[in-house]
Amino acid sequence: MKTKIWPIIPAIILFMACQLYAVPEDKIFTSSGQILPGEEWGNVYIYNDDTIADMLGGLVDGIGTYDASMVNVIDGSVNTLEGHEFSTANISGGYVYGAHALDHSVVNFSGDASSVTIGAGDFGTLNMTGGIADNVGASYSGTLNLYGGIIEDSLGASREAVINVYGYGFVYDPTAGSFDAGQLTGFWLDDTPFTIDLYGVETYSHINLVPESATVLLVSLGSLMLRRYRNSKAIM
Repeated sequence: MKTKIWPIIPAIILFMACQLYAVPEDKIFTSSGQILPGEEWGNVYIYNDDTIADMLGGLVDGIGTYDASMVNVIDGSVNTLEGHEFSTANISGGYVYGAHALDHSVVNFSGDASSVTIGAGDFGTLNMTGGIADNVGASYSGTLNLYGGIIEDSLGASREAVINVYGYGFVYDPTAGSFDAGQLTGFWLDDTPFTIDLYGVETYSHINLVPESATVLLVSLGSLMLRRYRNSKAIM
């Protein structure tokens, strides 16, 4: 009897292992829907212009958005998220290991979202207004618009990338920071101070420091008053 039982045992172990490490199924959205807490998916693909997918929880290995579709990541965990074509990804909560805006797509990173790396490339645009990301970067004609949030490790840029930093009180110290490209400090538009270490010697050359509208207004008024003063002095 024992000789008949032993050949069965490896098969049982293999079956249990396959059940334990089974690869989750992929999911395709061609119309609006939701990813709910407790669900687990492999790759999630979102198509068609009017499709909106809300992720309210669960686990997803990869999300890809196409056409002019939209995904709203409110909670849950995602390994990688890539925006393609003219789609939009709004990440306001949960955890996304890596999120990238590509091919004319837009990724909005805000709220309580957290990530290891977020970025833009291939004419994609990433807007960061909140959340926490370890590394933020742009390359290959990608655009980063930074309005708020916390960049814990580094900010980098290369190729034809553009980084717009919106705030005031900017100070760039080329000798500070943990890497090779200096450190940028200042205040976001909501008066929150920030400190960002730059990575890559060319990064600072890709950054546009955009002062808040109130600062621009004061500078403009100051210039106007100076011109009026000079004109009055000339008349006298």
